[in-house]
Amino acid sequence: MPIFSRWSGAIAGLVQCVVAANLAKWYTQNLSSKEFIRGAFIASDIAPEKLENIGRMTLKRWLSVFLPLPQPMAVSMCYPGVSKVRTIAYAHVGKTKTTKLLMDVYKSRDAPPNAPIFLYIHGGGWVIGDRRIPPFACVYQVASMGWVVCVIDYRLSPGVAFPTHLIDAKRAVAYLRRNAREEFSANPEFIVVGGESAGGHLASLMGLTADDKSLQPGFEEVDTSVRGVIDNYGVHDFTDRYGIYYSRDKRHGLINYLEFLVMQKKFKGNVEDFERASPIAYFDEDRVVRRRDIIPPFMITHGTHDNTVAFNDSRSFFDRLHHYRQNLSSSYQNKELGGVRDVFVKVPYASHMFNFLLSPRALAHGDAVCAFLDNVYQKTKDIPLEARFISGHATEITSTEASDLVARL
Repeated sequence: MPIFSRWSGAIAGLVQCVVAANLAKWYTQNLSSKEFIRGAFIASDIAPEKLENIGRMTLKRWLSVFLPLPQPMAVSMCYPGVSKVRTIAYAHVGKTKTTKLLMDVYKSRDAPPNAPIFLYIHGGGWVIGDRRIPPFACVYQVASMGWVVCVIDYRLSPGVAFPTHLIDAKRAVAYLRRNAREEFSANPEFIVVGGESAGGHLASLMGLTADDKSLQPGFEEVDTSVRGVIDNYGVHDFTDRYGIYYSRDKRHGLINYLEFLVMQKKFKGNVEDFERASPIAYFDEDRVVRRRDIIPPFMITHGTHDNTVAFNDSRSFFDRLHHYRQNLSSSYQNKELGGVRDVFVKVPYASHMFNFLLSPRALAHGDAVCAFLDNVYQKTKDIPLEARFISGHATEITSTEASDLVARL
């Protein structure tokens, strides 16, 4: 019996050491993320001194991370003036118009009048998820800057098929255009959209399809354009054109999932529909030649250890976006609205949904989102919405020019 006791004690001690070592490794990687996030902004147009606060841990922040409190309560320790002020039904949908689509509104008590709006779309593979469980750190951080943060629900698969999810998100923009000023003293003309995973996918499409009125049934007259896009580890290619997902799963798991639940149609025979749902396809020749509006600035973030959405999915999309802007003829004015540059944030060792668990890494990412949003706002707040159109050039992009551009992408 004593021998068994000694062995069990030794094994328990070894397990504790392994757990402690892994925990220390995780926190070291977590803390170091701020350096990589700051580094991603070096090539941006944001002043270096504004990046120094990214990931800076105060006593309140450390307490919010370590105290065993619900996340909203923990985050509110750092941002005591921020709270959820309202839940609004932004649309009534369905055959009988009885299904409510809800929006939670977060705001600081010090928010100025005519505050800019950050519209956030939750993830969950287009089939689950809830506006009531957003990445609280980011939501509170953005609201603490004086922005109004609106987190929305949308109809989910398999109850609906794409593009219903996207149409619902556009309904939220339409609601804000009509009501934001009166309802919560926000600027209806300054909306930036963001989301994670499936929400990141929808956010990217919001930034790329403002001119597609077929995605606005019943509210075609509304301008649903956005001023910027925050895309956290979203899916950008429903066709897997580069074989990124096939290299991880030879059974075509992504395509099968999309066919069965999201698109609710077979890929074969419906390739065009899958491409329409793919943000990366909006840099293909047929869409380049038709584009009449300026693509808003993007901030794309992805963890290298994401086992759900491939890191290279986001990398490929950002490369296409970057080359699209760089290779446009200098005669066109749609490279960068207001001079705001796109940013790609590679987060080493980060997994899917890395920004949901309150941690130094999540707070650093929220700081980066705030820096990007502030940059977009300061540089484009005085530019009218209609300036997004390529004045005088829309009909001048010939198919030959588009082919040359796409060849360089």
